Amino acid sequence: DRLAAIEDMNAAFDLREQKQIQNQAAAPDVQITQVKGLSALNDRVTTEVEIRWTAQVPRLTTIDEFDVLLEVRYSDGSKGAARSQLLKPSARAAILALATHPRQNGNAILKDFKAAVKVSFRIASSCVVIQQVAAAQGNGVRPQPGPSSQPEVSITAARLFTQGCSTGQQCVDLKWTAAAPRNITITDFTASVEALHPNGTKTTDSKTVTNQERQARLQAGPANVEVISMRVSLLTSFSLIDSKTAVKEGTFSFDSLKG
Repeated sequence: DRLAAIEDMNAAFDLREQKQIQNQAAAPDVQITQVKGLSALNDRVTTEVEIRWTAQVPRLTTIDEFDVLLEVRYSDGSKGAARSQLLKPSARAAILALATHPRQNGNAILKDFKAAVKVSFRIASSCVVIQQVAAAQGNGVRPQPGPSSQPEVSITAARLFTQGCSTGQQCVDLKWTAAAPRNITITDFTASVEALHPNGTKTTDSKTVTNQERQARLQAGPANVEVISMRVSLLTSFSLIDSKTAVKEGTFSFDSLKG
C-alpha cells in the first residue's frame, strides 16, 4: 500500500541537519565632516553652528531619519546643548542655535563641542533554514537559536502524503515556527523542497506565503515513485530596524566662530 509506505517513511525520516544562513547586510556609514560656528558677534544673543555629515547607504538599507545633538562647553566650564530631530532622510546638514555666552557669565565664549548624528534605518534582509530529511532512525536535532539580528525560525515537520494532492502526485507538508524581536518585521516566507528519487531524479518545488503562515504544501513528485530523501529550506524575508550614532569632538577656533 503506497499510503502505508509513505507513513512508514515519515516515521523514519530524521530532521537531523538544520542550519541557518543569514544574508549579510550593512548599516549606513555616517561621518561628521564639519562643525562650524556661523556667527559669534559679541552683541548677538545666539550663535549658529552648522553640522555637516556624509552618509554611505548600502543597497538594501533605507534611512528613515536623522537626529542631531550638539553639546558644548564654554570657556568658564559651563555647558549648553541644542538638538534637531526628525530630519528627513536626504538631510546632510543641520544648523543649531546656542547661547553665545552662558547665562551666568557674559564674558565666557564657546570653547569645546561634541556633535552626535544619529541615523535611524531599516535593512531588508533574509535568513535561510536548510534541513536535510533522510531515511534514518533517531530524533531530530533541536536547532540553535539564531543571532538577535534575525528572526528565530525552525522547521518542525516535513511529512509526505497523497491525500488532497493533485491526482497521481505526492506532496510534502512543511511546518515551522517563527519568532522575532520588536526591532524585526517579518515580510514573508518562501518554502522549498528538493525530493530525491531512487533513479537519481529530483523533484523541486517552492511556494511563497505571508508572514502569518506557518506551513506550506509542496509537490514531491509522482505518487508511485519513492522519495528516499528530501532537502527542505525556508527563506525568511524581514526588515531589521536599527540606529547608529556618529560622534565628533573638538574645539571651536576663533576663525571658525567669526564665520
